[in-house]
Formats: sequence, structure tokens, C-alpha cells
Amino acid sequence: MSDTERKNPGDEDVPGTKQTGENICPTCHGSGSIGQKPCPDCGGSGRVTVIVGDA
Repeated sequence: MSDTERKNPGDEDVPGTKQTGENICPTCHGSGSIGQKPCPDCGGSGRVTVIVGDA
């Protein structure tokens, strides 16, 4: 599975799906980490995929 097909727990849909876009992770505020560990919601990227259209 490639990185673009991988869905993190904080993603609303799989990255690249129609009517989705990237947003800053609300859990880590875009830093990608919580304390010394990768953020569990964005997988350490600092970004999550959100639905932006009428899906």
C-alpha cells in the first residue's frame, strides 16, 4: 500500500479521494508529534485528509 492509499486514524477518507483535501491535524496542531512520539492521528505528518465537498 502506498503512502497516498494509507488512511491514518485522523483522516476522514483516503488521501487523493475526490472532494477531499489536506488540513492541519487538530490533535498535534501540525507539528506531527505529541511529546516525543509521532501523533497517533496523522501518523507524524502533521496533516490529515478531510472531506471538503458534498460527498
